[in-house]
Amino acid sequence: LDKANTETYGKPGLTKVNIGVRGNPGILISGHDLKDFEELLKQTQGTGVDVYTHSEMLPANYYPAFKKYPHLVGNYGNAWWKQNEEFEQFGGPILMTTNCIIPPRDSYKDRIFTTGMVGYPGIRHIPEPEAGKAKDFSEIISLAKKCKPPVEIEKGEIIGGFAHDQVLQ
Repeated sequence: LDKANTETYGKPGLTKVNIGVRGNPGILISGHDLKDFEELLKQTQGTGVDVYTHSEMLPANYYPAFKKYPHLVGNYGNAWWKQNEEFEQFGGPILMTTNCIIPPRDSYKDRIFTTGMVGYPGIRHIPEPEAGKAKDFSEIISLAKKCKPPVEIEKGEIIGGFAHDQVLQ
């Protein structure tokens, strides 16, 4: 997995990651699926919708391939177990790409989506695409455009990207 990720997205390096918000609507993405992350960034490019990582997806900010997207704002929130509080406060759609979903509150149940191997009863699921095609995140993007910008819960930056190649340097 490390080889596949670094050959595709570059070697993670030391990076300052914003933990504040901007004034645009946003999508929050959590999990470990970097392919889904890349596809979401491509599909949101030029739409006025910002993208924020959450929890397990934080390391995506350290890969060179993703730094070219100016609408990747940074990371929003903290640990997976704080989902209920942070997802409620975020205010926009949330995409869960892999495990670690907890029972969602009714207050954001209409804004959370799953894809890949993760699912939850009553939550909309983005299916796998036909061979050779990209996943269709248009429903999430459309919803984001109707939402207010995220509620800021932190300000500043965190430093990360201490992958093995970086540490060895």
